[in-house]
Amino acid sequence: MKLIILAVPLLTWTACTQKTVVDKNTEAEKIMQISREWSKAVATKDVDKIVSYWADDAIMYSTGEEPLKGKAAIRAMVQKSFTDPDFEISWEPKSAEVSKSGDLGYLLEESKMTYKDATGKKTTLLFNGVTIWRKGADGNWKNIVDMMSPAANK
Repeated sequence: MKLIILAVPLLTWTACTQKTVVDKNTEAEKIMQISREWSKAVATKDVDKIVSYWADDAIMYSTGEEPLKGKAAIRAMVQKSFTDPDFEISWEPKSAEVSKSGDLGYLLEESKMTYKDATGKKTTLLFNGVTIWRKGADGNWKNIVDMMSPAANK
């Protein structure tokens, strides 16, 4: 009986202190796949679907622009982008890293954007991007920081 009384607290303590092992490679691939799906979703011009990939507290940085803070500001930018019928953007993740705890990760991405410039000429630009992702309590990854910078001319 004494053995059982001693074993129960020990087993409880052991179960509570065991760390979950995160498969960082699997989680990195999940984020890359979500990013690819997101890029495809942009082609549909479904604003609700597109914005759903950002967290409510997301922030977006673009060269020469003020940061967009929160989903409402990002939604307005997405809606405005689609007022240009020639606007297109797509990207491809090139690499991913996930934190040891498995709740944060980042992607390095290459993007291509096409739009009409101020003169009405169709223009295509290439960008390098960094996106930071957070895994929610529900297990879903959401973008929390989205940053683009013009790519060097090749």
